[in-house]
Amino acid sequence: MQKKKRYLMFLMLALSSVCLLSGCGEKKGKITDGSEAYAGNGNEIIEEVELLKEEGKLYVVTAIDTERSTVTLQDWESTREKPFNYTGATYFKGKYGDNLTASQVSIGELVSIERRGETLTNVQISEQVFSYGDVHNFTLDTEKQMITVGGSNYYFDDKISAFYGNSKISLSEISEQDTICLRGIDKQIYTIQVQAGHGTVVLKNTETFQGGYVTIGNLLSMKVVPQMRIEVAEGTYLFAVANDGYGGSREITVEANCETVIDLDELKGEGPKSCQIRFKMEPEGGTVYLDGKQIDISKVVEVRYGTHRLTAKADGYEEWSRILIVNSKTAELTIKLTDKTSEETISTANTNNTNKNNNTNNNTNKNNNSSNNNNSNNNNNSNNNNNNSNNNNSNNNNNNSSNNNNNSNNNNKDVTSGNAAQN
Repeated sequence: MQKKKRYLMFLMLALSSVCLLSGCGEKKGKITDGSEAYAGNGNEIIEEVELLKEEGKLYVVTAIDTERSTVTLQDWESTREKPFNYTGATYFKGKYGDNLTASQVSIGELVSIERRGETLTNVQISEQVFSYGDVHNFTLDTEKQMITVGGSNYYFDDKISAFYGNSKISLSEISEQDTICLRGIDKQIYTIQVQAGHGTVVLKNTETFQGGYVTIGNLLSMKVVPQMRIEVAEGTYLFAVANDGYGGSREITVEANCETVIDLDELKGEGPKSCQIRFKMEPEGGTVYLDGKQIDISKVVEVRYGTHRLTAKADGYEEWSRILIVNSKTAELTIKLTDKTSEETISTANTNNTNKNNNTNNNTNKNNNSSNNNNSNNNNNSNNNNNNSNNNNSNNNNNNSSNNNNNSNNNNKDVTSGNAAQN
């Protein structure tokens, strides 16, 4: 009996130990592969991200990264910038609904968007925005916050954005020598894109040529002064200088945001030099004077390098007069009595121009107070933005004026096509 009791007690203790070790049926945590979290009957609903249509909201495209498939947009109202993703399913559309690729969307475009979360589903250039490209005849007044183009005034506020290439720039970095694209609504400018920038031509050793003239392509002619610096639109030009029997010319390339230094001593050459000029007059029958002396234009006239006064008279016409800059070996010049007298200049080194594309250029020399040449556009075809807004191509007649030295002819309106020899 005693043994039986001991056996029962031992059995009860053993059972108690087993209960303690097993937790008495309580579940214990264990390490798993997590697969049970996905177990189910297959009827669960995956939550969809809502499609967000931001109607009436404008964004400025400030950056496009095609490698990472991102577009950075700036909220026009708040000016906050944020990058968004795009995929192969994202639609990029032009103003009129035409399909584009991401790379065809320009920095500075104003767009409306649709998106799912941080991913763009639709990007469209705004239908209400105008875009005037290739504008090179403009005046920018930052104090009045006004841009004047072809006689029309446009306005902007502190939220305006300006770009050159893929970078943001300040308005102070824009020169009236630049070619720009304006985007906005009605009379308000939202963004400015510099399509062709400007550089600076710096003249050294000007002593021999002070009082004479320097010409850069058909863009400008300016009187030479000490420490001369000239803002010029980027491009390649024929540079010429002359004074009192000395001078020469050579081709220069002006790069945006760079200085092009020219040593005038290298163009001085042996002097005194002369140019053989063949004159023509329209209409025929008038009289031509060079520095006040009558010349026989039926023959080639030899004229000393430098600056001269050219005058023409004929019955029934007003007296015609120009400043003649002689800076090449030969030239052909046509005098058109129908043109009004002015203080514009004619350079013998730049005679490859006609009156068809008289684009206005306002050229300034900021450091030496040289006078500006603000010339009218006789055919009013360089920036006639108001007449072409529906097609967004107001300036297509002169698309390459900033990069080609044959398109801006304000300073040489009266010179017909010729083959001026260059030194």
